[in-house]
Amino acid sequence: MSSISGHAANAHVRSLAEAIILQSIEDLWNPVCRRGSLRFFKSDGFALCSEIAGIGYIKQLAMFRMLADVGRKRSLRKIRKKL
Repeated sequence: MSSISGHAANAHVRSLAEAIILQSIEDLWNPVCRRGSLRFFKSDGFALCSEIAGIGYIKQLAMFRMLADVGRKRSLRKIRKKL
């Protein structure tokens, strides 16, 4: 059985946390997965994954702002299409 050094294990855990966050962002655009993704961002799961990934509070807020802006733009596009 191979052993993984502490540094390598930390890198794997950090990569996993980043992947979870990125997948949850992508899931926001999938109607089937959107509800679960929103639950993730509202829960302690996002805070925990952010901490593990090394994403500080200010960066988390910036991420939320970016996602909110994208959501508003998508809503505006839908309204324009209906007109």
